Amino acid sequence: MRLVGVAAGVCAVVLALAGCSESVDGQAEVSGAPLTKEQLFDPCNVPDEVLLAAGADPASKDDNPFSAPSSSWKGCGWRAGDFYLSLLSTTNSPQEFRENTYFHDFQDVTVNSRPGLQYLIGESNPPEECGIAFGSSQGTITLMVGRALSSKSTTDPCEVANTAAPSFVEVLPE
Repeated sequence: MRLVGVAAGVCAVVLALAGCSESVDGQAEVSGAPLTKEQLFDPCNVPDEVLLAAGADPASKDDNPFSAPSSSWKGCGWRAGDFYLSLLSTTNSPQEFRENTYFHDFQDVTVNSRPGLQYLIGESNPPEECGIAFGSSQGTITLMVGRALSSKSTTDPCEVANTAAPSFVEVLPE
């Protein structure tokens, strides 16, 4: 059941941005050329100390949160109490996140002096998923937090994301 919930949320995000495979203004680039998947930051290499500081269980690592191959995303997910934390990198730009109707309630945020874009995911009310996206030289990196299917928690997933984000920001490329 754990994998179903995580995969459903991450797949929804990937599918929501899947139509964004061609180059657009603001897309992550190196030397004027769009990034390839191979050039993206690898979230699965985050040290255990960072995961523990973010409240995640390193032993719960899911190195295939998409359930299907993706040509423009890399990611890993971990259990964190009543929530799942997924760290993803993509060739999609922060602007493409803003243009996607599956994401809403955008807020510019600053995490340890690093600018980010916080957003809600999906249509659940109260929200069950929240993300914070950061631009980088190795793609757009987003921390997604989703409530576990078995959770009875009423904690706002954005609260969990904002608590975990400072730990992750320390290891993200600029």
